[in-house]
Amino acid sequence: QTDGINWGGNAARASSNADCEVPGFGDDSNTHASRTGFYELNKMKEIARSRLPKNNWLKGQLVAKMNRENSCNAYWNGSTVNFYREGSGCGNTGEIAAVFDHEWGHGMDANDVNGGIAFPSGEGIADLYSALRLNDSCIGRGFYNDGRKCATGGECKICTGVRDIDQAEKKNGGPWTHTMSNNKCGSSVHCIGVVYSEAVWDLYKRKLQQGQFNYDENTALEIVTRLTYIAAGNINTWFTGPPTFSGCGSQSGYRAYLEADDDDGDLTNGTPHMSAIFEAFNDHEIACPTYQIPVFDSGCPNNPQTQPEITATPVNMGVQLSWTTVSNSVEYEVLRSEGVMQCSQGKVLLGKTTGNTFEDSGLQNGREYYYIVVPKGVNDACYGPSSDCAAVVPSAQPYFTVDCSDSSVIDFDVNRVPASVSRQCVVTPYDGWTGSISVECNPTSTLMGIQCEGESVFIKAGQSTATCTITISIVSGAEMSEGSVTMVARGRSIERTSSFDVTITKGGGPQQAIFEGGSPICKKHGSSCDSVSLLDGRGLNLGPEPNQPNIRGNDCIDGSSGTYHEDESLDKIFVRSLDDKDMTEGSLIEVTATVWAWNYGDTDSADFYYTSDALNPEWLYIGTVPAGGGGARELKVQYILPEGELQAVRINFRYKGSVSVCSGGNYDEADELAFTVVTKTPTRSTSSHSSAPSLYPSNTPTLRPSLKPSTLPSNLPSNAPSEFPSLSSSAKPSQTPSVTPSLQSSSSPSIFTSPSWSPSQSPSAPPTTTPSTNPSYLPTFTSFFTPSISPSSQSSLLPSWAPSIIETMVNGGPQTAIFDNNIGAPRCFDVGVECNPGTLMEGRASLGPELSSPNTIDGCRDGTVGKYLRDESIERVVVRAGDVESTEEMNLTEGMRAT
Repeated sequence: QTDGINWGGNAARASSNADCEVPGFGDDSNTHASRTGFYELNKMKEIARSRLPKNNWLKGQLVAKMNRENSCNAYWNGSTVNFYREGSGCGNTGEIAAVFDHEWGHGMDANDVNGGIAFPSGEGIADLYSALRLNDSCIGRGFYNDGRKCATGGECKICTGVRDIDQAEKKNGGPWTHTMSNNKCGSSVHCIGVVYSEAVWDLYKRKLQQGQFNYDENTALEIVTRLTYIAAGNINTWFTGPPTFSGCGSQSGYRAYLEADDDDGDLTNGTPHMSAIFEAFNDHEIACPTYQIPVFDSGCPNNPQTQPEITATPVNMGVQLSWTTVSNSVEYEVLRSEGVMQCSQGKVLLGKTTGNTFEDSGLQNGREYYYIVVPKGVNDACYGPSSDCAAVVPSAQPYFTVDCSDSSVIDFDVNRVPASVSRQCVVTPYDGWTGSISVECNPTSTLMGIQCEGESVFIKAGQSTATCTITISIVSGAEMSEGSVTMVARGRSIERTSSFDVTITKGGGPQQAIFEGGSPICKKHGSSCDSVSLLDGRGLNLGPEPNQPNIRGNDCIDGSSGTYHEDESLDKIFVRSLDDKDMTEGSLIEVTATVWAWNYGDTDSADFYYTSDALNPEWLYIGTVPAGGGGARELKVQYILPEGELQAVRINFRYKGSVSVCSGGNYDEADELAFTVVTKTPTRSTSSHSSAPSLYPSNTPTLRPSLKPSTLPSNLPSNAPSEFPSLSSSAKPSQTPSVTPSLQSSSSPSIFTSPSWSPSQSPSAPPTTTPSTNPSYLPTFTSFFTPSISPSSQSSLLPSWAPSIIETMVNGGPQTAIFDNNIGAPRCFDVGVECNPGTLMEGRASLGPELSSPNTIDGCRDGTVGKYLRDESIERVVVRAGDVESTEEMNLTEGMRAT
């Protein structure tokens, strides 16, 4: 069709090479078969997903290979579907919708509940999937283009496909029974499969549309489509045993259709359409005698009897549906189709609703879509008459969207009530929308103690966006819970929603440290950790410090000179999260050191360090803060918590000297505080650390001190001041000489990127802000670097379902390399499933037959010592598309996995 969908049939060929013709754009793979296959296979998958939403095979990609070198066939090989070119009186099977659907049907049969191909033939169910999709009993119409008619399962009247599953379309004029199959089919699975495929088609076309049921075509098609998708997955053997009654098996086709139709799990009291199913299967000798399974219809009392009247209203990229209420309806099914067959074909089940409206979105403006609504009774097998088919074309009209999305979750703490948080939502008008938009917000019922309010907005002519504020509050009586808040925006006839997550937790609150393991530690997670009085003083005799030196491992001894609270001491360490929530990996925290500075404090400074593992510390530099005055002082820095459950900070408070994790001077003191952090990842390493989240350059010292004498050399980074300017004539004994440490090595986290679907990721670089040589203020962040936390599972952009991949076989197949003088190595010049150098690499240098040593692009030379086939050599390098265990044949393609 020129103005719709080409359903196949191999229209007039433009040339002798019509299989590979392209429309003048795209590459050589943009053939008739590729385009037709892409549409039809994805449409088939969409229909099936709406029936079997939990089937994982339907969510994955399906590879379809077009224009294979042969004719008059197509096949499923266990993982891919394959289609041949035109020839020998047959059309191109990659341009026939029914052939796509049939071969896809084999894949569905192999990947349903039971798995594997059904017995005694899997051809019948593949025919049924195709016939119910296209509403056509002629399987592969247009397969023969030389005037032939089908003959499998009975000689066909007009069908130019491979067979017809409607008994009325065959010259014998009666059902293709089990007895006829035994007499005429032999071992032909295509012929045997007609027995049950014809039975199901009879159920649809005759038993349900005639007699006591008298359903309209759309309702009958929907009933049989539902039964088939449910039943097929539970069938092992469609029929077995001698003819007449060969459908009594526990996993037979007849029993599976009855169970799919059943309303209460008990076949002995009948099913809603039991008599129709029995007659259809019994006509083909594959039912079960009534004395084993009594036949009577039941289960749908007071079924809907009238059809709903449907109204379809076009909107931008969507359709709004409404319909009249039908008496005795419990719910309504909404179904959609597209293409020249309108509603007379298989449909996507969009959803079920108890109301009288439905909105279908994500459609293409200017394309016609078709809808029906089917009323349902007291259970899923109870159907009323379908509505008439409604045609509608979405079109661009004034509308608006709303977006409250934010990567962060709004997190409240029941310990902090009341509290409020605002979330900004963006309203975007399109196609000239103007006017007032009312806004409300609704928390889910799972959130205990949450209230929210929204403010309305007005869109003026020419306005591109507007912002409205949603205020979410936690009130008294809140309990730990999680859920979401939905913002609802309404303007004229349009309603839009956007949701965001909210959690209510109970944090640990402020924590006080105890002494354990050599230093103060907060063993429970909380919003802060306070050393309280455990660090007050310095050393043995300078104050009350009870557990000096308060260093795990006792590897940094306090200086012993001076007088308590006249000379230097580090009296307290306090760490807290800046958002007042529990300290969590990746959150920003503040470290406060309460110190006593000597004299005017102009010669005293505090060096701040952290470690992600308090038990196996590797101290990473945060920054240095001068005392800035004498007496009691609070010195503060901030940093982002890395990965690790038990972390610690160390502060080295020193008189003069240089930046050090342990300066060890006579007036110096280093103390530690360990604290528990809420982790975000299920597994972690406690013995290593990723790149440091420091304010300062990456070449600052990162040292893990060993035991040392009481007077130690300090460690001078190349960019830190050797000492701060003196503002006083008073002096103390000089410190020991300083030495320059080696630069810290940095390594980037390795993030595996899966081909095609996983996003490329790379961590942001650590900031390089250099501190002032004598800062007189608390350093502030100009940028933050969050340490890499390796995900426990690979991230993916894969949606809940993936489209089919269409391959046209151009070049392809295994490729043999030849030596390319331009690059100095073997090269495969054509695209293929693998690249193999053959014997070009055998040997090493002059050892063996290697002809073009060294066979390297950069000229890397081979070793020349040893003997061929006794000492080392690389004999061959083969690159193949796919995983190591993959059996699929596919061309090597950018972004794919290769072996």
